[in-house]
Amino acid sequence: MSKFVLTAQLQLQAPTNVAQVTKQIQNQLSNVNVNVQAKGAAQTTRQVKDLTKAVQQADSAAFKLGKTFTTSLKRFAAFSVATRAVSLFTQGIGGALDEAIKFERELIKVAQVTGKTVAQLSDLTNEIRKLSTNLGVSSSELLNVSRALSQAGFSARETKVALDALAKSSLAPTFEDMAKTAEGAIAIFNQFGKGAGALEAQLGAINAVAGQFAVEAGDLISVIRRTGGVFKAAGGDLNELIALFTSVRATTRESAESIATGLRTIFTRIQRPRTIKFLESLGVSLVDLEGKFVGPFEAIKRLSEALGGLEAGDLRFVRIAEELGGFRQIGKVIPLLNQFGVAQEAYNTALGGANSLTKDAETAQQSLAVQLQKLREQWLATVRSIT
Repeated sequence: MSKFVLTAQLQLQAPTNVAQVTKQIQNQLSNVNVNVQAKGAAQTTRQVKDLTKAVQQADSAAFKLGKTFTTSLKRFAAFSVATRAVSLFTQGIGGALDEAIKFERELIKVAQVTGKTVAQLSDLTNEIRKLSTNLGVSSSELLNVSRALSQAGFSARETKVALDALAKSSLAPTFEDMAKTAEGAIAIFNQFGKGAGALEAQLGAINAVAGQFAVEAGDLISVIRRTGGVFKAAGGDLNELIALFTSVRATTRESAESIATGLRTIFTRIQRPRTIKFLESLGVSLVDLEGKFVGPFEAIKRLSEALGGLEAGDLRFVRIAEELGGFRQIGKVIPLLNQFGVAQEAYNTALGGANSLTKDAETAQQSLAVQLQKLREQWLATVRSIT
């Protein structure tokens, strides 16, 4: 019997009613209620309440701690401020007492110089107190300056007037040191002889020129101390000296000492009879109708006008420059003659700057530093009056 081989092929097909079966199952489960029994629920609730209470207690404790810390910080700050205030007050009293002792020592020195008693110097101390508290300047510096003025021969009235001008100068932007300014004031007082009443206008002229030209107030004071006497003897005044020096200083930027030495030589030579005769031969007259020297400022003006038309390299200019200053000072003679226009501008500025100290002192009152200095001087004056 032969073998029979059957080969079969199966074809599988997914059901087509799956969605219908799923919907029926969902409908049947929609109303199913299941009873769930939880064990230990009461204990869990109690633990949650205990935890909530503990959190609230911790929050309250933290709030109380912060409040306590804030209060402690405020108390500490108040204590620190009070301690610092007491410390500053103590230091202030100690510093004021030291200042009062030094002030008294300087006042005794003034009494020794003037031959007066301390009681007789009450007008001076009152003037110093008024200036220091009203303007905001150092009373110690004013007293030191008072001694220098007394040594220079200033009377009590002249010292009071000069102190007012010097106190204002210390608030001006061009003056640096009151003691050096006082030395310049003494030189101006003695050399130009206008009196203490003219010092404020004279220092004001220096302040105005120094503020508008490339020259410093200290340089102007230096040239006044070195050359003022010679210039005044030649017939010049303070404003003219300031103007001529400014024209040289602003042009050459040489040192004030070097320029002062050169000007002293020039102003000495320019009025010599030989030099005047030499210049007359060149057509430049330096005498008036009465045969007197016209003065240094007018002489430089005439020379500048006469030589203004000369071309560069003209030997006449070199001969005149050598005659006036010699070869050593020719570097000062040339700008002095060529820059007379600058000198004229500086002269006009000096004439219009007589009140510049008062204006600058008023402007300086807006400074916080000056206001604090006034407060300090009021405190020192109080302590001095007590001691």
